[in-house]
Formats: sequence, C-alpha cells, structure tokens
Amino acid sequence: MMRSELAAVALIAIAGLWACEGDDLQPPPAEQEPELCERHAQLDSIPDPQSYQYDWTCSGSVPAAGEPLPGDDVADDCTAGIWPDLDDTVAVCPTVSDELRTDPVSGKELPSDDSRLLPLDIAVSEAGSFLPSTLPESWPNRLRVVAWNVEYTSHLDDQIALLATHPELSIADVYLLSEVDRCSSRNDMRRAARLMAEALEAAYVYGIEFVELEIDRDVGGDTGQAILSRRPLSSAALTCHSSQFDWFASVDEPRLGQRVALHADLPVGDQSVRVYAIHLESNDIFGDLRSIQSKEVLDVAQARACDRPQIIGGDFNAPYCGAPELDVLRGAGFVDAVGIAGHTEATHHNGMRLDYVWTRGFRVIDGGVVTVLGMSDHDALWVDLQLE
Repeated sequence: MMRSELAAVALIAIAGLWACEGDDLQPPPAEQEPELCERHAQLDSIPDPQSYQYDWTCSGSVPAAGEPLPGDDVADDCTAGIWPDLDDTVAVCPTVSDELRTDPVSGKELPSDDSRLLPLDIAVSEAGSFLPSTLPESWPNRLRVVAWNVEYTSHLDDQIALLATHPELSIADVYLLSEVDRCSSRNDMRRAARLMAEALEAAYVYGIEFVELEIDRDVGGDTGQAILSRRPLSSAALTCHSSQFDWFASVDEPRLGQRVALHADLPVGDQSVRVYAIHLESNDIFGDLRSIQSKEVLDVAQARACDRPQIIGGDFNAPYCGAPELDVLRGAGFVDAVGIAGHTEATHHNGMRLDYVWTRGFRVIDGGVVTVLGMSDHDALWVDLQLE
C-alpha cells in the first residue's frame, strides 16, 4: 500500500468510523458469524450498494477435477522463466492501460496488444512439490490455515525460519501467501515460493500478479500469490481480476499484469476443499474496486467448487470491518474465521486490520494473530478449522 493511500485510510481510522468487536468470543455451534462489526451508515453508504451485492446462486456440488499440478521442471536459479523470458500475452494477466511505455529490459513497447477479456482464468506461473514420497491414504477432517502478506519476501531467510519453527505457524497444513517475490532484487533474486515449500516439505503453486518493470527503478522479477500445502494440491488456476488501479501507468511502481486470486484443491477428510490466496486492490479508498474483485472470487468459487467447503485468505486491504468488499463474502455465507476465534486486532503495522481468513462449510476451532516484527509490515494469521 502506498503512503498516500495509507494516509487516507488512516484518516478514516482516526475519525472512529469503524469498530470491530471480538473479545472473549466462543465458536458458534454452526456456520454463523457473530456480529463482529459495529456498522456506521455514513461510511457504509459511500459505495453504491448495488455495486457489491451478490446473489449466491450455488446449489449442488461441483466435484473436484483432480487435475495434477504442472510438471515440476522449475530451475532453482533465475536464469530462465522470468521477465523478459515471458510472453506477457499468455503468462501474465492482460495489462489494461491508456499509457504506452518502453521497457528498457525487453525493448518492447508496452502494454502488448492483447485480445483477452477480463475477468479471466489462466495457468499458474510455477508449481512443484517437496512432499514426502509416502503420503497418508486418508487425511484428517481438520486443518490449520496460515495467511500472511510477506511484503515481497524481502526478509526471505527470516521468514522461512519463522514458518519452520514458530509453534503456531510451523504446524500449518496450508499457507496462503501474498506479495511473494520471484527473482527480484528485493529478495536477492530468489524463487521465494519454491524455497519456502522446500523448507516446509510442501507442495506449492505460484501465480504472477505483477511483473515489476525496471522503468526508472531497479527491481526486476515478479510478485504474486503462493499456496503452500502439506497435502497434495490439484486443479490450480489463477484468476485475473477485471477492475483495479492502473499500476502500469504508476510513476513509482510501473508494472505489467493485474490483481489476481490464486486457487487450488486439497483434501480434508473425505472432501476436496477449494482454497484461495488473494490480495485485493490497495489503491481504492472506499472499496469500489475491491468489492468487484470479491464478487469475481465468488464467481470462481461458484463455478469451480459451488457447495464444497472453501477457504479464502489473504490481504483484503479493507480499511474497516464493515467494508463492502467484506460484506460481499458475508452475504454469500462466508464467515470471518479469525474474528470468530476472538481475534479482531490490527494485522498491519499501521494499526489497521487488513488481513482475513473467510470460510464456509467449516467450524472454527481456534485461531490467532502472530506479531511479526522486522520481517513484514503485516502480521501472520492462523486458524484451526474442522469440516461441519
């Protein structure tokens, strides 16, 4: 999130226009979220309600496709498979901008002509597995989920050590990560998702959100979402959102691509659960763009999983708990799992709660927020869930 955006949402916080309550909450007997938000009509009414209402029409079950991950032929170094060795009309979400710029690395005039329409599902950018050779024949109906914005993995070694040793984080079954860099100067030119998965003996998928263009800056590589799982992953895909800030035209952070949601299936008990790693738009003070992105996640959820249990976690960039982008999920039957576990404290070091795990089809057992200092500007969330 840029400084100007932080200042604007901080003004909302200072004005006291939101409050979230969750102390001493007990998990409800069924999939039902207690009233964690104190509503404030003067702010809730700013976006047009019709822009974020969602009619959840799901009925019946969409069975898991069980498609295997793409072949694990990823190089350990950064000699291939990154910009400019990428076809930006295939491997990256379409860049929508009125601006034209010349990229000094590829020599291309960008953005390239691209006839693809948004929203759009494309293949994941990278995948692999470091799971043990022998896996259980069945899996528990309970799992621990971690969601964490790792701020471009600029402290990758410390982050790997934390995930591998922290008593709450190290025992997770699945990790939903955002702002994961691949081969950028911010993380010493390393494939962060792959190195994390190797350290945790996990399978992983990674999806490019933005290619970091080196126009008047030295960054390189790309950044995006990653899912790491100690259970097999299948049927992974990357959804390109249709509405976002024009990052390509940004003076400070010129980028190719669009906001994305990364998702895949994993086994829980006798079911296949769909999980989503998301990172909603930061440059959107009142949530008009984020609410559309939330709707598009639900469209994908309906098409790919419907009534199957689902988990959506990551950095929502929602500046208050009654924000429209969050109400989209509430209206579709998803619940704020970490809030139900009694934790509604700030997750960003600016004092705001920006990160969530939303679920449907699960009972919340426990959860918490792990304060992370010096490794990211976001704290890590964890939650224990059990199939209903």
